[in-house]
Amino acid sequence: MRLILLFAVFLLTRAALSQDLVTVHEDDSVKIEYSLLEVKKKGEVIAEIRLVITNKTNEYITLDFVAALFFEMTLAEATQVEKLCLEPGKVKKGKIKGLFYQPETLTFDQMSSSDFEISIDDIKLVKVKNCK
Repeated sequence: MRLILLFAVFLLTRAALSQDLVTVHEDDSVKIEYSLLEVKKKGEVIAEIRLVITNKTNEYITLDFVAALFFEMTLAEATQVEKLCLEPGKVKKGKIKGLFYQPETLTFDQMSSSDFEISIDDIKLVKVKNCK
């Protein structure tokens, strides 16, 4: 019985963590995707965007960008310039690496709708010797 209960908990946890990724930018060097989650913060359930960024090159790169959030074709919010360094062929993702954003004005329902869009702007990619 314990084994069945443990397996059920595992499946539910895995299903909750395996959010569909939406690609918002892809070129020869990087791929930027996101997933949308509801998380608890100070007892309140809020929306959170978790980014997944893949270095598709065989070199170390630094990446600067701004994520702009649009609802009904109107800019609702934008992040500050995000800066990170990626090792060759590596992926940085989710909350563990700090690649998340909690919108202040948009709700989870708004961001789950077809009227929501993310744009990755002001991309600056530079090849470097290593990540410090």
